[in-house]
Amino acid sequence: MSDVGGARFHRQCPGIGGFFTRLPLIKALDNYSQHHAVEERRFVPPTLTEIRQIFNIAQVFELPGRVKLMTFDADDTLYEHGMDLEADDWIVQALITLMEAGLYVAVVTAAGYPGKPERYEARFKGMLARMQERGCPAEVTDKFYCVGGECNYLFRLKQDYKLEAVEDKLWHTDQIASWRNEDIASMLDVAEAALREACTRMRLDVQYLRKAKAVGCFPVKAEHRIEYEVLEDIALTVQDKLLNLETGPPRVPFCAFNGNRDVWVDLGSKKFGIEALQRYLGVDERHTCHMGDRFTSTGNDLRSRDVAMTVWVTDPRETEKYLEVFLRALGGACQKCADARPTGPKQGTEEWLKAQTIQRNTAGI
Repeated sequence: MSDVGGARFHRQCPGIGGFFTRLPLIKALDNYSQHHAVEERRFVPPTLTEIRQIFNIAQVFELPGRVKLMTFDADDTLYEHGMDLEADDWIVQALITLMEAGLYVAVVTAAGYPGKPERYEARFKGMLARMQERGCPAEVTDKFYCVGGECNYLFRLKQDYKLEAVEDKLWHTDQIASWRNEDIASMLDVAEAALREACTRMRLDVQYLRKAKAVGCFPVKAEHRIEYEVLEDIALTVQDKLLNLETGPPRVPFCAFNGNRDVWVDLGSKKFGIEALQRYLGVDERHTCHMGDRFTSTGNDLRSRDVAMTVWVTDPRETEKYLEVFLRALGGACQKCADARPTGPKQGTEEWLKAQTIQRNTAGI
């Protein structure tokens, strides 16, 4: 990892940590400014969102010729929260193109469905159907993996375009294998109690779900939304409770996070999941990049920074934008895929019709 300890940037941002690569920030700023004219503004300084995007572009510029494994969060990164990958999504074409170019692609998600690969297949159905339609050979299907429950389950894609579970002993690190069931249960007991206390205090109408290696809460009715600030407080309440036990922190690591519509507490974190996958595939941290949408203190992508380059997105559209930049830099068939990315909403969709209405009303037509 690059040491930025003596740099002025590190002194100004002491919590920034280290980087696995050099970041061409001037080049990234020029690229961003071509579309947003940020350097031409006279009265409005760059925002935190713009700085995040400039850093993202700089990191993406460093991926060609270096990255061998691309890992992705699922909800709000590859698709909208709770939705699935559809065959006509451009991002499906992009992911397959990366695999055809020889890169490993893995979804690293909090969703935990132990022993149920069909549940993950349903989330990725569009991509799997498109791979089958294209007749992707084994050297391509062998490039796709899914890590579930942050770090607790691994599934690989077979030649029949179905997922199968990988035995724990084949991919778990010694650290993961050392986590004892009684310690896991104890941590989840404390987490569940803290969740219930926080939700009762907030007067929320929620339901709870306890799994073997996770516990969470979410609205009773699907159409109900819990305010983001409330979810933040619940996640921080659980974190505080687990870290400040009278007997000391839990003997197993955990991730208590705000999932945007819910709050979950998982055993381990994506750091352990990506690290174990790297070991299984023979890829190190300097050749891995993770894209996710939750890099705050209550996000479950944060710890991926310890073991991979990272790109912080806010929604699937941003993921597409950075993948387009990456694919364009790779050239060849990847360039063609980048050129095929739609520049706006699909004609005839609700979003497209809304844009037409706004344009007509604005222009006074």
